[in-house]
Amino acid sequence: MDVAIIGAGAAGLAAAHALEQSALSFVLLEADSRIGGRAHSEDMPDGSVFDLGCHWLHSATINPFVETADRLGVAYVRPPGDGYGPSDYYQGGVLLGSKEIARGVDYMASRERALRAAWSEGRDQSVLETVDRAHPWADFADYYDSLNTSSDVDQISIGDMVSYNDTWQNWPVTGGYGHLVQRWGCSLPVSLNTNVQAISWGGPNVRVETSRGTIIASRVILSVSTGVLASGMIRFTPDLPVEKRESVQALPLGNFNRIRLAVDWQGVRSELPQRVVVARDGVPPMLLSLRPYDHDCVVGLVAGRYADWLEKAGPASLREAATTALCDVFGSSMRERIGTDRQSAWRGNPFILGAYSTSQPGQFHQRAKLAQPLAERLFFCGEATSPDAFCTCHGARLTGERAAGEVLESLGC
Repeated sequence: MDVAIIGAGAAGLAAAHALEQSALSFVLLEADSRIGGRAHSEDMPDGSVFDLGCHWLHSATINPFVETADRLGVAYVRPPGDGYGPSDYYQGGVLLGSKEIARGVDYMASRERALRAAWSEGRDQSVLETVDRAHPWADFADYYDSLNTSSDVDQISIGDMVSYNDTWQNWPVTGGYGHLVQRWGCSLPVSLNTNVQAISWGGPNVRVETSRGTIIASRVILSVSTGVLASGMIRFTPDLPVEKRESVQALPLGNFNRIRLAVDWQGVRSELPQRVVVARDGVPPMLLSLRPYDHDCVVGLVAGRYADWLEKAGPASLREAATTALCDVFGSSMRERIGTDRQSAWRGNPFILGAYSTSQPGQFHQRAKLAQPLAERLFFCGEATSPDAFCTCHGARLTGERAAGEVLESLGC
């Protein structure tokens, strides 16, 4: 066997697609019972699609999944502007006026300038250390940063904030990003329910021990998350070098969960805002998408430590958090209009162990170091290894293609 690819998320699937165009033999191993990794869609009883993981074609004009969606007939929307649309903001149940929102917009712009100025001065430090903490809009801005990175602002290197290649065009995959990735990868030969337990890479070939037997390969592409690499679930002989283990530890996964509530909207209001962001004392804000794509539901987003806390507390706590935010806007009678609920729980997913990677303060350089191959035997990909599209599905895809190219070059292909 020429190549063993470990992990059938976007990165592993991309590597397999690239190798399929060559004369090399390969196997694609996936511990889960499905492909897609953090791209996962479910079809709801009302006919809508709920993305438990990635949902937006970020930086759409340079996102390769746009062409894939067009080719496969998976629906997405091209909204104007940055794609997200305007939001109403509530503080303690009170709708903020246009003057207050303009003040918030100014603060967020000045905050971004502060991050870029600090980075240009060579200061790889946390967002927390860099921005104005006393401003009334600090909590809202912190929340947006946690959505973008899945971590809290004291855990985020400003390198992550300024290095991401953002075209400010984000298009929602109404047909389901998970469905898109699944359809893109469904033609590939993949061994599901195959746990990789150990990798011996000290000899001329690599020995991959799995729950279904042993594979001998010339090269191995590792597309598993940094959460899995840090967990010790895969034993390496010899151990990964200290520098590689430091890179893994410097890029931990945060958490990001989506909460869907079925809601009877009939008679509530003649017009609803597209999105509301609700802030209450004692907890981080929560963004709610109201009747997304004309479906009778609400989707709330939580990230960082708050997402971890709610996930550990259980599904009822996730439901209650979104319900309370909804009632802050529309009144307590909304409770009677809420039906079924569905939530993601990425920290508890045993095959991923979190949401996105975050470079810790002082550690942004570790993304490039994690991406470096070892001894022309082990090759690394996944969103954590992307220099400018981390935390995204398309970023993972691009790194899988990069790793496949490195393998081909190492074999003189």
